Amino acid sequence: MAAAEINDLFDESPLEDLLWEEFKRLGIQAERQEFVEVGQRSYSLDFAIYCAKGKLAVETDGDTWHANPEKAAEDNVRENDLTSTGWKSLRFSTRQIKEEMAEYCVPSVVKTVNSMGGVDEGGILPKKVDLNADGRRQLGLFDES
Repeated sequence: MAAAEINDLFDESPLEDLLWEEFKRLGIQAERQEFVEVGQRSYSLDFAIYCAKGKLAVETDGDTWHANPEKAAEDNVRENDLTSTGWKSLRFSTRQIKEEMAEYCVPSVVKTVNSMGGVDEGGILPKKVDLNADGRRQLGLFDES
């Protein structure tokens, strides 16, 4: 009942929820649990961010799932499939999200989004993200980052 948008309704993992809160704080428009078809395979991305110059998948790698060697092989196929269809990917471990959110995870996402031309929100110009503006203002396409 307290959801402000449909993406607030997902309750996949605590790691995703932590990252989602940061995206909302910074005004980064992301889709949660976005399904992508590649050939005969279908993938559910933790987060999809559509940028002016491409698509970014952001994945939270929980220790239970991704520590399994069989799952690591599946992740390689997934990564290759996504890359072959134009996706860039960022992956963050449990430790990184819990201990390095502000120092590593968020700056990595912001830097990648901005290098891809900013978030494409369907407006006239994509928006670049400014980490120094306390999440209240995003840079325009022609602003210096």
